[in-house]
Amino acid sequence: MMKIKKIITAIGVNSLSTKLKEKEGIEVVGNDIPYQDGVLDVLKGKSEINLLILNENLIGEYEIKDFVDKIFEINQDLEIIFLMEKENLTLKNFLEKRGVSKIFIDGELELQEIIEKILEENFNTDLSLEIEKLKQIIKIERNPKDKGLKIEKKSNIDRVTAITGNYGSGKSLITALFGKAAKKCNIKTVIIDFDIINHSINTIFRVQKHNLYENKEDIESFITHVSTNLDVICGIDALFTEENKISYQKVEKLILDLKDIYDLILIDTSSETTLKFIKVVLANVDKVIFLLEPNLLEIKKAENLLEVYMEDWEISPKKIGILLNKVNNHSVDETILKEIFGRFKILGKINFSTKFTSLANDIRRENIGLEKYIKILEKAK
Repeated sequence: MMKIKKIITAIGVNSLSTKLKEKEGIEVVGNDIPYQDGVLDVLKGKSEINLLILNENLIGEYEIKDFVDKIFEINQDLEIIFLMEKENLTLKNFLEKRGVSKIFIDGELELQEIIEKILEENFNTDLSLEIEKLKQIIKIERNPKDKGLKIEKKSNIDRVTAITGNYGSGKSLITALFGKAAKKCNIKTVIIDFDIINHSINTIFRVQKHNLYENKEDIESFITHVSTNLDVICGIDALFTEENKISYQKVEKLILDLKDIYDLILIDTSSETTLKFIKVVLANVDKVIFLLEPNLLEIKKAENLLEVYMEDWEISPKKIGILLNKVNNHSVDETILKEIFGRFKILGKINFSTKFTSLANDIRRENIGLEKYIKILEKAK
C-alpha cells in the first residue's frame, strides 16, 4: 500500500477531517465533501491523493457500486476506507473484489478509532514492503484441477475447528470468545452453531436466528455480520427437521464452501451423540477442542463421550485437544488429568471467574484476556 500523503473525507460531516488535520504526517485536502460529484471533481484535479474515507450514503445520482467504479476510473491506486450504512454482504463482496479491505458499519467505530485505523502501520508502508509481507503469509500453488492459481493462506491456526465437550461445559461461550479473539487478530472468522438442541450463539451475539428452510442453497444469505472480520451462521437446525432431512454431503459442502470465504471456521457442536450428523462435522474439521470441567463427575462423562468419538466415530485422538474450563481451587490436579487423558494434548486452562457471567450477558462489551484464546487455537494445531 502507498504511503499516505493526502486524504479526502466524504462522510457528510466535517468532524473527521477537522480532527485529521491535527495529526502530523497527514495532509487533509479541504473540508469534508458532502456529495458524490464533489469527490469526483477533487480526484480529477488532484491525482496525488492516496486515501478516501467514504460513506455509503453520500448524496448523489449514482448507485454506490457505480460511484465506486467511477472513483477507480479516475484513480485506480486509491485506498478507500468505506463506511457502510448496515451489513450488506453483496456490497461487501463487491468492494472486496475492487480491492477495498477496510469496510466498517457506520457507527461501529468511534471517531478516534477511525483515525487510529488511518494511522495504522499498514497504511504507512511502501508498496514494496507490503509485497514482501504478502509473500511471507501466503503461498501460491498450481491446482491440478484448475488452470488458474490457488492461493492458500498460511496460518498458525487450523482452518476448521470444532468445540465440543459435555453438556454445560461452556462450549458456546468459549466458541464466541475464540471468534472475538480471532477477529481482534484480523483473522476473517465465521462461527457456525451446529448445536441444534441448545443453540446459543445467536443469543450470545444478540442476532436473529435465520430460518434456513426457505432457501437452502444460498449460503451467503444465512450469514449474519457481527463485526469486522466476524460473522455467524445460526439456525442450522432448520435443515434437520423430519420434513427436511439434510444429507451428510450437504454438511460437508457447507464447510467446504465456507473455506472459500473465511480464514477460520469455528463450529459450536452438541454433546448429544444421537445426532449422527455431529460425527460428519467432526470428521470434516481439522481440530477438535474438547472442553473439560475438571471434577470427578465431568471427567467420567468426558471419558464416555471421548470413547464414542474414537471407537464408534473413529475420530483420531491426535485430532482432539483438551481444554480445561471453569478451573478453580477444588479442581482435580492437572498432573492427574494428564495421566487420565494421556492420549490427548492438554491445550491450557480457563479459570472460573464471575466475569463469565457478564460475558454471557453482553459479550460485546468485554474483551479482556482474549490473547489466551488465540494461544490456545495456535497450540491446538
